Amino acid sequence: MSRAPHFALGLIGRVFAILLLAVLVEYGASTFLYERASQFSVRQDEAHRLAEHLLIASKLIEEQKPADRPDEAAELTTARYAIAWRATLPRPPAVSPSLDKLARQIVDWEPDLAQRDLRVSLTSPGRDGFIAGALKLTDGSWITFRTRQPVAALDLAFSRILLALTPAVALILIGGLLLRQTLRPMRDLARAADRVGHGAVAIEPVPERGPGEVRDVVVAFNAMQARIHRLIADRTQALAAVGHDFRTPLARLRLRADAIADDDLRHSIQHDVVEMGQMVTSLLAYLAGEDEADAETPASTDLAVMCATLVDDVRDRGGQATYHGPDHCELTVRYVVLKRALTNLIDNALHYGDRVDVRLDATPETVTIAVEDDGPGIAPDDRARALEPFVRLDPARGRDTQGFGLGLAIVQRAVATHNGRFTLDTAPSGGLSARITLPRR
Repeated sequence: MSRAPHFALGLIGRVFAILLLAVLVEYGASTFLYERASQFSVRQDEAHRLAEHLLIASKLIEEQKPADRPDEAAELTTARYAIAWRATLPRPPAVSPSLDKLARQIVDWEPDLAQRDLRVSLTSPGRDGFIAGALKLTDGSWITFRTRQPVAALDLAFSRILLALTPAVALILIGGLLLRQTLRPMRDLARAADRVGHGAVAIEPVPERGPGEVRDVVVAFNAMQARIHRLIADRTQALAAVGHDFRTPLARLRLRADAIADDDLRHSIQHDVVEMGQMVTSLLAYLAGEDEADAETPASTDLAVMCATLVDDVRDRGGQATYHGPDHCELTVRYVVLKRALTNLIDNALHYGDRVDVRLDATPETVTIAVEDDGPGIAPDDRARALEPFVRLDPARGRDTQGFGLGLAIVQRAVATHNGRFTLDTAPSGGLSARITLPRR
């Protein structure tokens, strides 16, 4: 299968591209937030008032002796500004972005402060934000200041947390969306593979998109799906032809056996012809079971009537059978598939026992059908193996077994198509109890 060349990034390349984009987003957002913090400013009148207060405080404190400067700074503290004197510059808080624009506003109002190494920053103890800073005196000591009222322009603490989280949240969202978009073809492929694994081969191919590695897998899967679909179609056609070709000579043998005068020989041949017919029927039913189940549309069915009718058929043939259950029980099922499963169980019970009991029990969640016989049953250790195709447990059942050993395997497959459960247990009579449990959903 030829494909046009494509130049899309591979899966590894796309992951690296997403990581690179994430780094760029983080860097860009952090830079933007830092610039926003550095450009923080207050009203012009507030900057003017702070500039005047700092200029007056610096002149008055410089006039005092070092021992008297702390008291002078305390005298200059007002309800709006807290002033303190420090011999050395204290270490700024860990989180205190500088306010360059505000510093320029203050210097513009009082140019003398430009020579004093003015520093302004933003602090946020608790939930409130404050403007703080320091300026240098001529002797190398420092005056520190801080607004005593929180800045009204921002809810600093909470806003700063949100601003710090913004790049990470944006990074997670963008990276997650890009990865989701990149891996979407893999999700489509997984769903298609699950449908194929359950026997529902999709005719529509999976769209061939995504990175190069993923696209190659999708192309291979579509080719495999097409081959499987052709094989199933060929098998269905071959089974139909084989079924017709086998039944025709069997019918001729049955007619010719009727002309044999020797009763013992005629009965023996007729018995062999019937057994061959049963073997062909069971084999075709097993091989075509999935196709037949997919082709049949589920419909509302009265399971009580179905079970009672099958019991009546056994009685008409001279067998002993009893139905136990309600008169009506509606459930949406594949009628032909489920009827064949129950017929197999009833025939199996009559083959190994003298009588059969069919019990139907309905609850709001499930419907259970049990087919019980009075035969030798199956040992608990052999029950799992009895459900496997082409397995015959002659010693466990005590009689000659006809067919290929597909009866229980056909029942298990039929129950699986209804999302039900098929189990084997010991009947009250000591024989085998084959139990089918179907959900009402």
